Amino acid sequence: MSKKQIDKNFDLAEKLANFLAKNPEREFKGVSYVVFSAKDKALNKLNQKLLENLTKQGKKVVKAEETQTLTNPWKFIPVFSS
Repeated sequence: MSKKQIDKNFDLAEKLANFLAKNPEREFKGVSYVVFSAKDKALNKLNQKLLENLTKQGKKVVKAEETQTLTNPWKFIPVFSS
C-alpha cells in the first residue's frame, strides 16, 4: 500500500472515529473496522483484501462504507469468517 493510500485510509478512519465518538450507540465493541470510500474504487479494492485477510485470521470485522449522506454518513456491515 502506498503512502497516498495509507493517508486516504487514515483520513477515512478519522472521519469514522469522529462519527462514532458523536454516535456511540452505533459503535460495535471488540471489532476491527475496515473503511470503504464512497468515491475511491482503487482504495476499496485494497481494503477488500485487508478485510478478507482479517476474516481469514478469525478477526471480528465490520465493513464501514462511507455513504455521502448527511443523515447517515456510514453503512455498517458485520463480516464473519467463513
